[in-house]
Amino acid sequence: MTCNDGKWSKARFRSFITSALRRASSRWGPKYGAKKAARVGRNQYKCAACASIVPNKEAKVDHIVPVVDPVRGFVSWDEFIQRLFVERDGYQILCQACHAVKSGQEREVRKQNRKT
Repeated sequence: MTCNDGKWSKARFRSFITSALRRASSRWGPKYGAKKAARVGRNQYKCAACASIVPNKEAKVDHIVPVVDPVRGFVSWDEFIQRLFVERDGYQILCQACHAVKSGQEREVRKQNRKT
């Protein structure tokens, strides 16, 4: 399958759509509601994992349930969209260090499931 008048492969098209949806999710209201709820002071946010207080630049809004399941991988666009656009209780605020650890663990699970 090719798209865009034969200029793109199926993978390139999927990447384009994924990127567009992720950009749209940056304007999703509940995401900002979650960050606001974690605010403890001016430019200060509490990490849901380690409880440290971090400035805005170090506060990452994280999906509690990964958008793409690390075990099953991509299943469908419907599932991807449903998991990307969650309500406020589907997000948590993590400091950069905790976010890196969580992302790394998910990446390892993905790697393990790709090999099998």
